[in-house]
Amino acid sequence: MSKSFKDLVARRNSKGSDDGTFVEDEEPAVMMYMPSDGTFAEESSTLFEGESSSSQSVNRHKPRQSSMSDAAVVASLKQVHYNENRVALDRAINSTIELLHELAAENRSRPIFFPAEDGASENLLLNSPRAHLALVRRKTDLEAKTLGKAKAGDLDGIDIEKEDDENKLKGMRTADFKVLKLNLKMGHSGAKLMNNLDKKSVSMLLDQKFSQQIKYLLNLKDRVDDTSSKVFVTGDLNAGKSTFCNALLRRRVLPEDQQPCTSVFCEVVDAAKENQGIEEVHAVPIGEEYNRSNESTYERHQLNELEDLVYECDKYGLLKVYVLDYRTAEESLLGNGVIDIKLIDAPGLNMDSYQTTQVFSRQEEIDLVVFVVNSENHFTLSAKEFIAAAAAEKQYVFIVVNRFDNIKDKNKCMSRILDQVKNLSPYTHKDAKDFVHFVSSSEVLNGLPDDGGDGGDGGDDDPDGNGRPDFNDPNFDKLENSLRKFLLDKRSISKLLPAKSYLLNILADLKTLSDINREIYYHEIGRMQKELQTNVAPKFNQMMLESVQMNDKITKLVEKTCSAAYDLTRKEIMTTVENFGSSQIVPYPGLQFVYDYAKETQRRMIDTIVSSVQVSEEKARLLTEKSVQEIVSIGQKSLGDEFLSDKVFKADLMFTRRRDTIKRQLNDQIEISDFFDPSFSAVLMWMGIPTEVISTTKSQMEVLYPSHLLTALPTSVYSLKKQLPTQLTLQTLYSSTKLLTTGALIRKAYNLSGLLKPSVAKKVVVPLAIFVGGFTVFYLINDIPNAFPRKQARKLKKQVIEMDYAHVNADRISKECRSVLNFPSRQVMNNFQTSIDKRSGEKERLEKEIRTANISAGYFKNLIEKIANETKFVEDIDLEKIHSVD
Repeated sequence: MSKSFKDLVARRNSKGSDDGTFVEDEEPAVMMYMPSDGTFAEESSTLFEGESSSSQSVNRHKPRQSSMSDAAVVASLKQVHYNENRVALDRAINSTIELLHELAAENRSRPIFFPAEDGASENLLLNSPRAHLALVRRKTDLEAKTLGKAKAGDLDGIDIEKEDDENKLKGMRTADFKVLKLNLKMGHSGAKLMNNLDKKSVSMLLDQKFSQQIKYLLNLKDRVDDTSSKVFVTGDLNAGKSTFCNALLRRRVLPEDQQPCTSVFCEVVDAAKENQGIEEVHAVPIGEEYNRSNESTYERHQLNELEDLVYECDKYGLLKVYVLDYRTAEESLLGNGVIDIKLIDAPGLNMDSYQTTQVFSRQEEIDLVVFVVNSENHFTLSAKEFIAAAAAEKQYVFIVVNRFDNIKDKNKCMSRILDQVKNLSPYTHKDAKDFVHFVSSSEVLNGLPDDGGDGGDGGDDDPDGNGRPDFNDPNFDKLENSLRKFLLDKRSISKLLPAKSYLLNILADLKTLSDINREIYYHEIGRMQKELQTNVAPKFNQMMLESVQMNDKITKLVEKTCSAAYDLTRKEIMTTVENFGSSQIVPYPGLQFVYDYAKETQRRMIDTIVSSVQVSEEKARLLTEKSVQEIVSIGQKSLGDEFLSDKVFKADLMFTRRRDTIKRQLNDQIEISDFFDPSFSAVLMWMGIPTEVISTTKSQMEVLYPSHLLTALPTSVYSLKKQLPTQLTLQTLYSSTKLLTTGALIRKAYNLSGLLKPSVAKKVVVPLAIFVGGFTVFYLINDIPNAFPRKQARKLKKQVIEMDYAHVNADRISKECRSVLNFPSRQVMNNFQTSIDKRSGEKERLEKEIRTANISAGYFKNLIEKIANETKFVEDIDLEKIHSVD
């Protein structure tokens, strides 16, 4: 190294890292940079008006003045203002992180909708799974596609009914997110991939996006609180990034080659402040977190080994390059005497996908981006993507167009570069004279030795003999001055403006996202309420009414059929029992076979009763079959012709199980008295008198019964008065004549009784008794064929009544009819209930979705208010109160 450079290093090492920060002026400076508490002396290069470090050394020991100079007051005010803005940004970052946490929680409980750009720059609305709501449908109704299975679709699927709705939703189709973007590309099928993502996948992607932004904001907060500034130098492959860094240092520190050589991040740091003035390289292995005080986290290497280390990208993740800058504070960027500046040389874009991703990920750690462009190639696709991503946070990006000396038509090149910058970073283009520079970095390094900084004791490149080669490159001088001014004099803008810009961008994205979701939810609430009121609820109520009516109709039909079967069976059995016994059932074989006759008659009577039950069952089958057809017809009218079309009713299978036990329950014992049944009517019938005459005479005689006479007498005057108009009829007169005739007969019999004297009676009684006895015996024997059926019929009837046989069988037949009819009835009602349940499910789901949509709409309404308050707070942070970008 030159003598002056060695003296400078010695002086700086002996005085410490804070030497050189004092101002050489007629009035001594009283502000100094304190790394421990983050305070600064003067953020402008104009603070340093002295030229030699020796003069600064002298003034270091001057006593502090009682009053501060105007420059010191301005510096103090600037520092206070800077700290106020830094604290305000910290508070805004914390509040924004809270908003992101809230939104992430909302996305997990009720996944939100996200318009994402696909490869064709068309906005697609990506929905959640739970879900719960399908607010975007491709012109499908509620029945055609379930809400939960709807794919992500474009906004054209939303029904626009009013012009106001179209104006509100128009912004959703053109939503342009600056930070919250979900760009999924897969070759030429990127649009199809995005369009077919399900809601759960999109919700997970969005949740990851929120987590990334929270992490980014935490790193941004650390960067705001950090007192140092990191300058990130990047660009395409072979653009001359390392050469540019060396030009800034005025030393050939970083390896240079025509082929890409830097594949590991190199962070150039002032060795005088951070490494006790020792120039060396700390190589940090991949996966290790660098800690200078812990040598196990890095490897020490000499500066001349850097050329080999930059290729070890598989081994090292970071190279900390500690160097000394021989220049004065007015000239040096690293040793500026105000703030710590770290220069990061990044691998070139397009080297490989991993390195490119790493370059993109380092943006959150840096304060200023210096993008080096090869003037011969202009901006590549990776360069445009990187600058566009950086513009989301940083309004200003330094564009260094390198190797400009190789361009013939310089004006054309400058025009084309500036046009591209205008599209990539409008603010940078607006102040292009400060942020876009056309230089030739290699020309600055001409004449410098490879070891960097040791110019010897003079020579052709050092006519002044001060150890520093002379060069004259106004373009690079302008770049360097602009960079120093932006980093030092306009520190609030270079350090804090990126954070403010990023906060405003992400808050704007959150507001856009909230506006979209709120309007969609409001629109969908109206649509779902209309759907509920005009379609789902009326259909559900109509089906409920039809269900009640159908149930009543089928129930009445079943009850009618079962009652008819019951009445028919009871009537059939009782009629059968009432009718037999009036005549012989089987031929009478004679007195000698009288017992066989009795058994056969009894069997025939019992079989007749059983056959009446079978007849009743057959009639019940016909009734049931008819009712089954009616029930099926009712079901087909409501449920379609397919209802029970595959079922066939077989009436023959009814009553197949033997249930009649009358033969076992009846008393079939035959007694002697069963063969005799004398009666007046029977005698008359035996004598051959027609049955009609016997019935007429019997009815006439019943009129004379005392019970009949007593019931015919009126019990009161009112009843007598009431009966007179109606009883004085021919029937009354006829009855009166019968009474008179009967009385006459009785009087004649009484008169004849006088003629029967005892002597006459003795002669008549014996023959008469013999005649009556013989007649009686003859009658009883000859009446056996008729007497036994009559007597047995009465016995069987009595037992049937006591057993309640007619009711038991009628009830059994009725129950089986009911059991058979219940099957199609249940089928009809079950199928109808299934339709009701489906409608009810749609109704309940729609009502639940309306409730959920109302909750979400209310949430986004409140969120918009919070975002508006936070945005106003960030906008009120005035970083340019003192400094402004000219």
